[in-house]
Amino acid sequence: MSTERLRYEEARSVWHANIGPILTPQMQAVLAELDDIVETNRQDGDKVKGAAVLTAYPGLGKTTLAVAYGAEFHRRQADLYGARTPGGDERIPVAYIGLTSNTTIRSLNSMLCRFYGHPGAERGNATQLGNRAADCVLSCLTKLVIVDDVHFLDMNRRDGREVANHFKWLSNQFPVTFLFVGVGLRERGLLTEGLTAGDSAMAQTARRWTTLSLAPFEIQTDEGRRTWRRLLLAIERDLVLADTRPGDAGRRPRRLPLRPHNRALRLPHDSHRSRLPACNPIRDRAPHRRGVRRCPQ
Repeated sequence: MSTERLRYEEARSVWHANIGPILTPQMQAVLAELDDIVETNRQDGDKVKGAAVLTAYPGLGKTTLAVAYGAEFHRRQADLYGARTPGGDERIPVAYIGLTSNTTIRSLNSMLCRFYGHPGAERGNATQLGNRAADCVLSCLTKLVIVDDVHFLDMNRRDGREVANHFKWLSNQFPVTFLFVGVGLRERGLLTEGLTAGDSAMAQTARRWTTLSLAPFEIQTDEGRRTWRRLLLAIERDLVLADTRPGDAGRRPRRLPLRPHNRALRLPHDSHRSRLPACNPIRDRAPHRRGVRRCPQ
């Protein structure tokens, strides 16, 4: 097998592994609510801004949906305002961090600095790291911060309560919208700030944060069966196999639709992977027009 053929197969495997996500009606409803929350959070820094909490059972695509929304929001901001800020810094509209089981205020601020590539991400105390993170957010004009695996915070521990209160302070001070993603966040006491049932009514978090839930896709219902059938028909209609392969003599090979996008989320596992255009086969197949992306042929 030729080297060109091996490269072709490798590119094809990577492209097919990153073809999603396919948006179900449940996901589309969550995305619509996220858009409303982000678009209404345009207040100045001295005004209280709401946050979004995406909580659901494991395995339903919470992180996938949050990353997909963040990538799309990044592309919209980059197309609208450009890749550079007026001050000449790189525009990073979306920041992404994932919590661990031993997250503290210092480690949280350090993760934010590390995301932006700040050289002082590992040095200094919590206050110094927080100031550096704030400088990065303001310099790069970040508008959305996605915090994943929030369920790792233990509200029965002092560190967990301090980090939860720190989130509340950050959402008030930073001109950004926070999107928290986790499993059973209400049951774990995040929204009630770890207070008892009698004192939970005094918690500000539950009043300021909007809770979104991702329901499972039910194929047993009539709507679920219709959606699943439209998906299969769309895949069957849009799936096109190349009639030539790299190395075929006398014929120009048809290239796979691999094209890099703006770096939306600098995740450790895909920092060098090309991003593919998001496509949703469930949508009606309207003619191509501005603002509507078709699946790559």
